[in-house]
Amino acid sequence: MLRRLIYLLCLLWLPSLAACDASLHQWGPLADGALQGFNYYAQLPAAARNVPYVPDGDPAQVLDIYAVDAPGPAPVFVFIHGGYWQSGTIKLYGSLAKSLAGLGVMTVTVEYRLYPQVTFPAFMDDAVAALNWVHAHIGEYGGDPNRIVVSGHSAGAHMAALLLVDDRFRSRLDFPVAQLAGAAIFSGAFDFYRENTLDMTVIRHVMGDDEETVRLAQPIVHARPDVPPLLIINGDRDKLTSEPQAANFAQAMRDAGAPVTYAKIPGGDHLSVILDIAPGAEGPAWQALLPFLGKVYARDQ
Repeated sequence: MLRRLIYLLCLLWLPSLAACDASLHQWGPLADGALQGFNYYAQLPAAARNVPYVPDGDPAQVLDIYAVDAPGPAPVFVFIHGGYWQSGTIKLYGSLAKSLAGLGVMTVTVEYRLYPQVTFPAFMDDAVAALNWVHAHIGEYGGDPNRIVVSGHSAGAHMAALLLVDDRFRSRLDFPVAQLAGAAIFSGAFDFYRENTLDMTVIRHVMGDDEETVRLAQPIVHARPDVPPLLIINGDRDKLTSEPQAANFAQAMRDAGAPVTYAKIPGGDHLSVILDIAPGAEGPAWQALLPFLGKVYARDQ
């Protein structure tokens, strides 16, 4: 019954998945990954669920915390889900939290308001509020506020990148951006105009019909040096957020003097880089993530 529910959810998200050009062979792994996520979510009583990060806020302005047993404050991985800024839910990412729990890492998954309820920059306001809440309160749940990695996939990676580089958002954090242990972003939308395979009609609806607003919503135009260590992961067969535009963003950040590691995943596509992280998968994106986390979490101990 639960498996059927997952397949139904995948069908309900068909427009977004079609835009991702998900190949037929991935539907099984995608549903299985979602099933693992729901199962782990349901079986983890230590998790704090639907925690508001905005007082008296919208029902979407909540996060889930996956606690871990650790001898001291645990490193924290804050994950912003994808879905073309208009779909998706954190309830599918319990499997990611399970994999990270095996490393002793606490995962926080962030829900946010979606289009068409809101447009840019409202969901960025949510990302700022969520990260501020985590930094201020994660110690109450056993997490270490000095060892936070911010992460995201697809639209979530776009949002995480803007938190790092765009003064409109990073200036509103209650702590210096450089205080983050790092950032790990997967299959992000960093450049809307060059090497772009995104639907610009969707982009303009979500970001705003004013072309200058759209231009400034691109992380690549804000490349700068003063960011924490950054890992960018993209598959070379990604037909939604293309590998060349991710490589261009990585190079722009390097040229600006930022500490960037770029992992191009041979044969990887928009979904596989996240499926790589499911328990037992240990795919190439996971292999790229592991040494990065080991390095940045150790840096702040």
